[in-house]
Amino acid sequence: MVAGYKATSEVRLAFNSGEIEGICNAWESFKSTWRKELDDNEVTLILQAIPMRHREVPNVPLAIDYAKTDEAKRMIRSVIHTIAPTVRPYVLPPGTPKDRVETLRGAFMSTMKDQEFLADAAKAKLDINPLDGATLETNVKEVFKLDSALIPRLREILK
Repeated sequence: MVAGYKATSEVRLAFNSGEIEGICNAWESFKSTWRKELDDNEVTLILQAIPMRHREVPNVPLAIDYAKTDEAKRMIRSVIHTIAPTVRPYVLPPGTPKDRVETLRGAFMSTMKDQEFLADAAKAKLDINPLDGATLETNVKEVFKLDSALIPRLREILK
C-alpha cells in the first residue's frame, strides 16, 4: 500500500510511469478517470469489493469469492459491503431538524431520477446509482454494531 498521493491524477501519473502497479478505486470513478487506460487495455481489473458483480464487469470476481472462512466472509460483509456504498455521502450537522433532513433527502432522490440530470450524466458516462438517506444511515449504524470478536482481527488487517 502506498500512501501520500493527493489526487487521482497523481496516482494515474505514478501508474503510467511505473512507480506503482495498481489502484483500488470505485468502478464508477475508475471508468471515467481511467478511460484511456481501459480503452487501450493497459489495466486489468482483478477484483470487485462489492456484494454483487457490477453489470459492466460481470467477469471480474468478487472479494468474497476468495474468502476461505466464515470469519473472513463476515468481515467482508461487515466492513466492505456496508462501508463501500457510503464512501461519498452528503452529510448534515448533528441536530439538523428531522423535517429538513427528510426534505433534503427527498430533493436529492428526486434529482437522481430527473430525466435531464440522467441524460447529462449519461453523456458524461457517469453511473447514477444512489442509495437513499435512510439506507446510508442504516449502513453507518451497522458499522458501529460490528461483532466485537472481529474488531481485533480487522485492526490487524487494516494496519
